[in-house]
Order: sequence, then C-alpha cells, then structure tokens
Amino acid sequence: MQRIIFYGDPHGDFSGLIRAAEARRPEAVVILGDLGLTEASLDRVLAPLVEAGIQVAWVHGNHESDSVREHDHAFLCRLGNLNLHGRVMEVGGLRMAGLGGVFRGKVWYPGTEPVFRTRSAHLASFPKRDHWRAGLPLRHRTTIYPEDLDLLASLEADVLVCHEAPGCHPHGFGVIDELARAMGAGLIVHGHQHVDYEDSIGGVRVRGVAEATAVIMDEAMRFEAC
Repeated sequence: MQRIIFYGDPHGDFSGLIRAAEARRPEAVVILGDLGLTEASLDRVLAPLVEAGIQVAWVHGNHESDSVREHDHAFLCRLGNLNLHGRVMEVGGLRMAGLGGVFRGKVWYPGTEPVFRTRSAHLASFPKRDHWRAGLPLRHRTTIYPEDLDLLASLEADVLVCHEAPGCHPHGFGVIDELARAMGAGLIVHGHQHVDYEDSIGGVRVRGVAEATAVIMDEAMRFEAC
C-alpha cells in the first residue's frame, strides 16, 4: 500500500491534494509550506482528509507570515499542532523531522556569520512598539534561526521535510544537507522552488516537489506522481 503523499506549496490550491488522497488513500499527507490560507483555516480545508482518517503533517513556508490571517489560519487552527518544524514526529511509520520557513539575511544567511542565533536575542533588539503579540514581528515568525538547526541536529529522523531546498538545488543551502546527515536522515523532501525533481547529495536522497503538485511515496520510499 502506498504510504505518504507529499504536496508542494499549495498557495491556496489544495484541490490536487484532495483528489490524490481520495484516489490513492495514503496513510498520511505532508504539505511543504506556503499554504496560502487567505480564505479558510487549514483544518477546514483538510476536513475531508481528517474525516477519512488520513494523518496530516505540514511545515510552514515564508508566506505564512504575509498576513495575520494567513498566520492564524495555519498556526492557530486545530491542525496547528501538526507542524513538523523543530521536532520529530512519526508520520506513516517513519520518523519525520521538519524545518519550516526560510533563511533571511537580517538574521542568518548560510555562508555568513549569523546576526542573531536565537529568537530571544533577535527579539531583544526590537523596541517594544515593534513586538507582535508580545514576540517577534510577524515577518520573522517564518524565519529560520541557527537555534532551529542546532535543536534538530540533536535528534534522529528518517526523513527531513523542509521548505527551503538543500545544496543540490541551485538556490539551495548546504547546511540542510549537513543537518540531514547529522540526524541520520536518508531523504530530504522540500518545496519552495516549485520544481519537481530527484537528486542526491552526500549520500542523502532529495526530492523536490512542484507548486500544488502531489507525489506519493511507497513503502520502499520510491516516488510516483499522483
């Protein structure tokens, strides 16, 4: 039985995911960020999958901080606790880790020295009038900090799910490859770049998934378009 559907950046279009899940009946679905939830929350959009008993997991992209509505429709809905970012969850029988968001130069662009290693250090640099909900400004709720990779590197996983691409992509980052190896992950699956491809780097397989596109991974971790 096919196991897990990965769905590339929906940008508000979940129709391909719903169709693929109805046709293939996977154990789980994983969404790769940039949800585009301007009209409805994630739990409402994915209600047919939840009602069918399909496990749901996701990571956030950069656009989840474009507006308060998009932020809240993702992070504060009833499926908000299924965000993989910064932890390992069992998804479809695999240990799956998540790294959501994007690198931003005002915090850290890999290849340069971090401006801020932690969220608390970054928050301390802002006057209180610039805080949002007693924390970081909305934009930086989807920023990757070095502390995120430090935490994940201490954990073990079979699969690393990212929004950003690893180093095999022309616009990817080698620190993601290093993170996967540190975690013992044999596979990286990512979105963001809106391209469907397979590659490998340093002994780690890579699968990029295009915008609003579904691919299914079987028990042998082989991919097929839906």
